[in-house]
Order: sequence, then C-alpha cells, then structure tokens
Amino acid sequence: MRSESRGRIRLTSKDPHAAPSILFNYMAKEKDWHEFRDAIRLTRDIIAQPAFDKYRGREIAPGPDVQSDAELDAFVKQHAETAYHPCGSCRMGEGEMAVTDGQGRVHGIEGLRVVDAFTVPGDSHRQPERPHYYAGGENRRPH
Repeated sequence: MRSESRGRIRLTSKDPHAAPSILFNYMAKEKDWHEFRDAIRLTRDIIAQPAFDKYRGREIAPGPDVQSDAELDAFVKQHAETAYHPCGSCRMGEGEMAVTDGQGRVHGIEGLRVVDAFTVPGDSHRQPERPHYYAGGENRRPH
C-alpha cells in the first residue's frame, strides 16, 4: 500500500522547545480505504486456500460477519494502527521551501546540519534509518 494521503507538521511557536502541531492525516484519500479493504479481502482469500486447511482456525478479526465496505471501514477506523516511519516532511535542496541543502546544512543557520528521515525525499516504504547511519558517519549496524 502506498498511501496518497499526506499530513503536515507546523510550528506552534518561535520557542524551540514548544511541541509542533502534527497531523498524520491517515486514510484521507478514498484510494487508501479501497486498498485497505482489498488487503483484508485478499488475505481472507489466501487463508481460505486448501493448503491452509490444517492450520486455519476461525477468523478472529475483523470477523466473518464483517463483509461490506462500510463494515470493513468501521473496523479499520476502530482498530488499524501504523508502523509507518514518517519521512520527507522537510524539503532538502534549494529554493524557498527547502529546509536544508543536499548535505543537510540548514539554510539560514550557520553551523547546523541535520541528518534525519524528515529530509529524505518522499517515502521509502522501508525503515529509513539505514541511510542516516551512513549520512551521519555511522556506518555500522545499529545496536
């Protein structure tokens, strides 16, 4: 699933210790709902195959009575969680909207460099920490 929904991060104050306002905005696009329903239905189809007969028990969640789009959507709203790794919220590069240059130097602040997933362009759909170990000079496995 490659969500088309986009969230935002905004500063709430000039105070650097003030928490930002973060809106993840999950499931804001109809395509996201469609893909979630398709994933549940495909999982059911796969598990229903004869190869799983000796392993399959009863469906626990969302449950066999949850079938319609509306029922599946209600289940997702109630129970879905994310393992999403936010990244790409601060533009890297040149121009008015860029926060850092291509080497992570913060525009307008002398001597400050950022190596963080928020400056990675787009969404890698993988755990984003690996490139940052290298960018930050840490080329060993995380502990």
